[in-house]
Amino acid sequence: MVTPLHLAFDITSVAISTALPGIAWALLFVVAWRYPSFAESLGLGRRTFWLLLPGALLASFALLPIARVYGDVLAVSVAGAGFPLAVGLLALDRLAPPLRRSAARLIGPLAAETALLLAVVLFSDAGDLRGLVHSSGLGAWGTELALVVLLAAAFTALVVAALGTTGPDGRAIGGILALTSGVLVLTFAGAQAVPGVGIVETFPYFLLPPFLGGVVAAFLARHLFPGKEAFALPMAFLAGSWGVVLGADVLWEPPLYGSGPGGVYAIGGAGVLDLVYLSGFVGLLGAWLSHRLLRRSLAPLGVPLPAAPPSPATQLREAYARGVEGALNPSLAASASAGRAAALQAHRLLGRPSGDPARPWDGLAVPGWVVSDQANLDSVALRGSDEPREALRAYVTARALVALGSAIGRPRFASVTQRLVAFILDLVLLGAAGGGVFLVVVLATPGDLDAVLASTALNAAVYAFVGVALLYFSLAELWYGATLGKKLLGIEVRDRALNRVGGVGAFVRNAPLLPAMTLYSLGLSVGIAVALRGLASSASLPAVGVLAGTLAVLALTLFIVVGIGLLGLIGIGTMVATTDRQRVGDLWAGTWVVRRLSAPAAPPPPPLGAVRYG
Repeated sequence: MVTPLHLAFDITSVAISTALPGIAWALLFVVAWRYPSFAESLGLGRRTFWLLLPGALLASFALLPIARVYGDVLAVSVAGAGFPLAVGLLALDRLAPPLRRSAARLIGPLAAETALLLAVVLFSDAGDLRGLVHSSGLGAWGTELALVVLLAAAFTALVVAALGTTGPDGRAIGGILALTSGVLVLTFAGAQAVPGVGIVETFPYFLLPPFLGGVVAAFLARHLFPGKEAFALPMAFLAGSWGVVLGADVLWEPPLYGSGPGGVYAIGGAGVLDLVYLSGFVGLLGAWLSHRLLRRSLAPLGVPLPAAPPSPATQLREAYARGVEGALNPSLAASASAGRAAALQAHRLLGRPSGDPARPWDGLAVPGWVVSDQANLDSVALRGSDEPREALRAYVTARALVALGSAIGRPRFASVTQRLVAFILDLVLLGAAGGGVFLVVVLATPGDLDAVLASTALNAAVYAFVGVALLYFSLAELWYGATLGKKLLGIEVRDRALNRVGGVGAFVRNAPLLPAMTLYSLGLSVGIAVALRGLASSASLPAVGVLAGTLAVLALTLFIVVGIGLLGLIGIGTMVATTDRQRVGDLWAGTWVVRRLSAPAAPPPPPLGAVRYG
């Protein structure tokens, strides 16, 4: 019998669980957009938002297989585990730089502790441990949990004491380790493995470990990061995501292996609804609320990050918005800034030094009136004005300067044709590699076409293709500035300062490609399976089998071409519509695709139709 209390509890549980991703995204959005400099200094800026919200949604079908266990395939979901774990780990570069050293000092002890606890879980029914269970009077589960708690506490205490002797950074890593270990143990205590379902925790317990971790982080930060207490936020995100993945997925996953028909077990497999994904946000929420209740500062922390060059279009929109609001002096300042930003951007794109900041258009092939108009803009912005007509005149002048600067720098941007050809070359490369893997899997899988399509190996390969494609595009642009296709076309990916794109930016930029990669993977794998097994299954009627197989392969090829083509039209449309030829991923990541320069190029002449305003 279902009582009203039980019904209300179930409704509340479903409502909160459903709303939790939205709450998490809203929190990160508020922090990243309302306090942009503060958020960037913590590693939780706007690129992180784009990675963890639309990026994770688009990466729902991307998996990275890591092992085969008892006929099952163990994989990591890029969306549900890869992205949040990476964001947490990258926060170490702000908490205790440099990242490589800090990551090794944290991951090494965490791996050793998890291996020790996993041994307890796996061998709790063996020999001496069985006798310990009977003598403890706690039962099998109580004894196992007690051992996990004691071993985790002892191990963590020893490592924290050792790290504490290495200086402030060592103490910071020790505090993060202790917090993560605490979340790990609490998560393990409340989780359980359900064959056919996965790893589950009950409401509201699953919220407590990461949330309490965030609250504790807010108090620990005062001792670990004196004067920089806001570092509690990334610390809570790291401890929440890593503690939950180790305490739930790693320690509870083994009982699921071999418990039924072979399948793919993915850490973070529920994507944006997975506990691993959500726990970092829940920890962040606990730390944020505590930070605000304690009335701590929201000033940027740590070593100042290099500021991104101002976008002329953004400055121009700011000038217009301030003018509409009646804030005339800020509008004048934004108009002058837009003109200077346009000149500086043209210098960067041409590979030329910017020269005198007071005369930003010097060195560019522009008429003399351009230099004069910029000087007039700077002068009126400096003295200010309460005349709306003056603000309008400044805005119109700045708009002309921005258009001129864009025309001068535009030839440096890769053309739509270049980018399209480069992408097709990359698709051919990925298709050759992935097709080879699909071919081997199909040939090695016994049974007819239905058996091949339902096999664990082929399904794992389909998911893996999407994950590997993301790694190919992102890591190639991170490490080399370009994929192979872009290298062959002489183009490369850069940020607005024309530097190499960073890790988060590279993955954010390429996340919109994942729907196309999913279609490519499905069409290619099924096409190869049909071509090989579809024909074989029709051996009694070879002519019919050849015809049916050929038609099926052609249909799947059309599926790939049309599917990727329709998605590609979105990218082409945004490149045509934006002055810097940016697709959606470029807009999210703040990146350009430019022609590679071997030497500074001569500036092109200004457009013949340039008209003087102001």
